[in-house]
Amino acid sequence: MENPPDECPNCHYSVSFWISHVEEKPPTLGDFVRRDLLKLDGNESVWDAAKMMKEHDTENVIVTINGEPTGMVTERDILYKVAAEDLPASKVLLRKVMSTPLITVPSDTPVTDGLKIMAERHIRRLIITEGGKPIGIVSHRSILGGSFRATHASDQTQPGRT
Repeated sequence: MENPPDECPNCHYSVSFWISHVEEKPPTLGDFVRRDLLKLDGNESVWDAAKMMKEHDTENVIVTINGEPTGMVTERDILYKVAAEDLPASKVLLRKVMSTPLITVPSDTPVTDGLKIMAERHIRRLIITEGGKPIGIVSHRSILGGSFRATHASDQTQPGRT
């Protein structure tokens, strides 16, 4: 397909990017993974997590219990479960507000399958694994951003496209 359509041919929803189903190698979640996982023990405070998230420019932290990844806390969790409830972030433990269980998928999972899993489970992030070990995280935002960057880079290399 030379030029992607302006809208989805199945649902007619207007899209700003296009993940083609006719590529030689369909994109996998591994193509969009952010590998710098931030991990904190479940007995750390939400305040500690928020500081670390800011320092590392990330939107989430993996919560470990006895060294094992058990759950996740996101900016949204902090906003809805701590700030909106007027709880003292320095006193609330991560294990009390984490989402669990972690949903993990192998890095070779097709993007379309990953998006279906997120939609079915009403989640925004997946933990990506290789050999059963967590290597990173994929979010709706990382897929959209990566698709946009790939499309934009492709547009710059094709004559007559801006």
